[in-house]
Amino acid sequence: MNTLFIIEELRALVDKLVKPERIEHVNGVVEFCLKLARRYNLESDKLEIMALAHDLFRDLPAEKLKKIASSYGIITEGVYEKRPILLHGLVAAEFLKRKYKIADTDMLLGVAYHTSGHPNFGPYAKALVLADSLEFTRYYEKVNQLREIAFYDLNIAYFEIIKNKITYAVTHNLYLLPLTIETWNELVEGKE
Repeated sequence: MNTLFIIEELRALVDKLVKPERIEHVNGVVEFCLKLARRYNLESDKLEIMALAHDLFRDLPAEKLKKIASSYGIITEGVYEKRPILLHGLVAAEFLKRKYKIADTDMLLGVAYHTSGHPNFGPYAKALVLADSLEFTRYYEKVNQLREIAFYDLNIAYFEIIKNKITYAVTHNLYLLPLTIETWNELVEGKE
């Protein structure tokens, strides 16, 4: 995998597909991922690819997103029929797999499920979730405390981010993704 070529291509695609107001977020995720890579001795190229790809299809119209997902064999029923925007990570992961022959499970799971979390995440996927929630353009209660935890312990930070996502969804009467609940239950079970 020629990672520099992939990164270059993904940067061009971000400029083409991502709305200007979201590009700052994507760049923030890249920056935060690179800091986490240094802290946890992770491969920075892998995290940069993940960060650039995670919201690549986020701004596509719902019908176009569903059409691409369907062409990739991704099931677009259930929660995805109600909230097609949730397909963007799955589409991005499949795009990386098909276009760049990326087979790294942690990378693909991380991109696919960066909004919900997943019980089988490894360090790269966890780092992406943290960067997506904690990059420096994000401002919400406890964000600075969560950022500190992110550089203290990756697993504790991941636990706290999933907890924060659930609390936010419940507090704001938002839909709670089934995979987030499954992830939470696995994390709690692992703490016992």
